[in-house]
Amino acid sequence: MNYPQRAVRGVRRRAVRGASQLATAASTPFRGLRWELRPPTRWPVALRAALAIAIPLTIATLAGHQSWGLLCGTGTFTVLYGAGRPLRSRIRLLVLVAVGLIAGMALGVLVSGNLLLSITTTALVGAGATFLAQALRVGPPGAFFFVLVVGIGGYLPTHDIDPLALVLATTTGAAVAIPIAMFDLILDRFGPERAAVAAAQRAVDRWVATTPGDPHAEDRSTEATNAIHDAWTTLWDGGEPVASPPGPGDDPSGESVGETVRAELATDLIVIQQQFSERLLPTQQANPDLGGEPTAAPLGRPPLRRMITRALRWPTTSLQAALRVAAGIAAAGLVAGVLVGSGHVYWAMAAAALVLHTGMDRRATAIRSVERLGGTIVGIGLFLLGGFADSGLWAVVVVVVILQGLVELCVVRNYTVAVVFMTPLALTIGTAGSGQAALVIAQDRLLDTAIGVACGVVVPWLVGWRSGRRMVAAHLSRAITSAAGVIGLLATGRHQDREGLEGQRELALDLQELSATAGRAIRDEPERIADLVPVRDATAWLGFTVLATASQTSPGEALERVAPAQAPALELAARISGLEVPEAREIRAVRAMVGKRPPLG
Repeated sequence: MNYPQRAVRGVRRRAVRGASQLATAASTPFRGLRWELRPPTRWPVALRAALAIAIPLTIATLAGHQSWGLLCGTGTFTVLYGAGRPLRSRIRLLVLVAVGLIAGMALGVLVSGNLLLSITTTALVGAGATFLAQALRVGPPGAFFFVLVVGIGGYLPTHDIDPLALVLATTTGAAVAIPIAMFDLILDRFGPERAAVAAAQRAVDRWVATTPGDPHAEDRSTEATNAIHDAWTTLWDGGEPVASPPGPGDDPSGESVGETVRAELATDLIVIQQQFSERLLPTQQANPDLGGEPTAAPLGRPPLRRMITRALRWPTTSLQAALRVAAGIAAAGLVAGVLVGSGHVYWAMAAAALVLHTGMDRRATAIRSVERLGGTIVGIGLFLLGGFADSGLWAVVVVVVILQGLVELCVVRNYTVAVVFMTPLALTIGTAGSGQAALVIAQDRLLDTAIGVACGVVVPWLVGWRSGRRMVAAHLSRAITSAAGVIGLLATGRHQDREGLEGQRELALDLQELSATAGRAIRDEPERIADLVPVRDATAWLGFTVLATASQTSPGEALERVAPAQAPALELAARISGLEVPEAREIRAVRAMVGKRPPLG
């Protein structure tokens, strides 16, 4: 698959003019990336979240049914998903999330009235949602709201809330949220694509600025590789970035404008990728084998089936996180519902899911738990002092809308502050028009949160507590195997055809997963994987070098000199899979076969 000639000409004009010119170009932003002047903020997301709950709540309050408007909030959670995704990808994700939330509410309603069945169902939904969110790279807020909605569906029907009204409210909220979640694309349809390319430029600039021996070099290279991969994924999510630009007689509007923008962004990203590759493969003289311009676009997100298949290869973070979430939800539900007899068991289950569903390491999980509990305590104080639930119907509307916006504004930068606003938001919704005493429900909130976060802290020490070494070894083996596959395709000149691009995509994904898995294992079990750290570093450099070489080698050109590297790479992967740890120098030797320069002259 080829780039349009316009894109190729753009690369020819702006890209490879020698290593010194590339280094100079890398030190300043491209003129085409002017949108980079302002860093992204959470204001658009916060405003969309506030508007999504404001519309149904205001209409319901005017109609005299404020409680039903508050229930619509279970569907407006949809608005929180897909931020930063382009139009085509975002609408698909939002529809799937909406369907999932509605189905979750219906499932919770079906099992309400049976505590053990409700706990079991919530645990299974939590595990499934966590696995899919991780496997499909859904991004924040991940699986959490699916767990919360199922829990609400199991709780409210036991307190005289019409089950059908619950499902209808969730459906209404989701229907309102989907168009609101698209508002930012009305102002700039290609904003996500531009932001992704700009992020790749920043990451590569940081990588180019590293000096020999810089201890952060490997991290900077990882960040650059991930950013380039994510930028290509975003471009493909928004539409094929290699469509032909409009011809002289075409109307420069509609799809033609979109094709032109995507072609220009693809051109920028080719240049960025060339900067990364040239910096990764430095030389004092131009390398004939690296002189070609890349003319085949890296592929975007893998098909859904492939992403799920990848995540099902044991061991993976997706499977481990799903098991931990199921265990945490079940434990929190049993402690809160059976041992303590709490009135809001779903709060405990949701708190456990919240600290576990992202698959963080044990230390980060403990920190998140402390933040959750501390923020809850302060938030309860704010709720009791403010008397939000007793201030009248319209005061409730204003409070809920403002708090919803504040939560989304703060959740990324300071989670504790976000929880401070999240707690009175939940308590205001829970007490408004219910007749329940504010102090009693606040006590339940604190108790259930404490139970949930305690279970969340304990579970990682019981489920997969010594799995770090096995997981790192498995990901090392996968990354080296993928690198060997691309090496073989390079040797036969098939690195830029469909099979070659798929192989490069697999390698990029494996490197991302290796980086994340190794990082967690280093923090959880530093002594047990100490001997794997140099191997991890060498494997990362091997993968980066293979990707850079594939990017810089002309389509159809057989790079026969790399062929001898494939067999030792496969042999190393097999040894690591059997938990035999090779020397890092063995992997570096394979990398040298790929990245070495042939003699000139």
